[in-house]
Amino acid sequence: MAIATCSGYPVADEDQPLLDAALAELGVESRTFVWDDPEAQPAADELVVLRSTWDYYERLGEFLVWARGVGARTRLFNPLDIVQWNVDKRYLIDLAQASISVMPTAFISRERDLATLDLSHDVIVKPAVSAGSNNTARYVGKPEAAQAHVERIMRTSGVALVQPYQPTIDTLGETGLVYLAGSFSHAFGKAAIFGVGDPRHNGLYMEENITARIATDAERTLGDRVLAVLKDRFGDHPLYARVDMVTNDSGVPEIMEVELVEPSLYLHLDDSAPSRAVSALVGAAERSRH
Repeated sequence: MAIATCSGYPVADEDQPLLDAALAELGVESRTFVWDDPEAQPAADELVVLRSTWDYYERLGEFLVWARGVGARTRLFNPLDIVQWNVDKRYLIDLAQASISVMPTAFISRERDLATLDLSHDVIVKPAVSAGSNNTARYVGKPEAAQAHVERIMRTSGVALVQPYQPTIDTLGETGLVYLAGSFSHAFGKAAIFGVGDPRHNGLYMEENITARIATDAERTLGDRVLAVLKDRFGDHPLYARVDMVTNDSGVPEIMEVELVEPSLYLHLDDSAPSRAVSALVGAAERSRH
């Protein structure tokens, strides 16, 4: 098993040591390699897992070419079709069209779209292709600054995403649901990271306040519906999925994003999560042999 990462891999990430230990306990040989290192590319008999390729958005074309090549000669998880769909957050449009409750989101790629957008309220601006909180900012009653940010994104990466800032994040935070091979594994809570006093983030990795959380029935229902849509779209469940959501003012959970390429799974929050993750990996390896 070859586990893909990037050269900017942060020491603070806790998933990989837990995966390594659980794999070793089962006697599964594994190694971690930097995805764009030409000397470390996976062999045809290695199952390749995208784990922390967090710099992909900086060279998206190159990354997708690499992933296509890997998928053509060996087994890639998540598979290329899922990766291609998920690297651009316009997948939220597809989820909304599938009757999934999605946070109101505008995608801006043309000047005439920008002219009709109200940026005078409390909004989050980010690129449609990004990772972590790269080039992301909150603007409270600053439409000129928000518009300038949108225009910068349009000039550099083509498509900007604008969402209203949901005030319940300040009290309830976000909820993330982790699924492994289509089955719910565990949930976590994430505290607000865009407080008014710190409205901008720009980087591959940032410290976050992550805690274990018990998902509500409504959150589980929404997460399960997302997984059903993914299975219907791609013919099978993704090997791993992280479904991030917030609760709106009406008490209804809404999807913020669905991470299927390189999500942190926060396995340390549940004692059984590492073994579940490894069981999913081994199961994928066994199925792919047949």
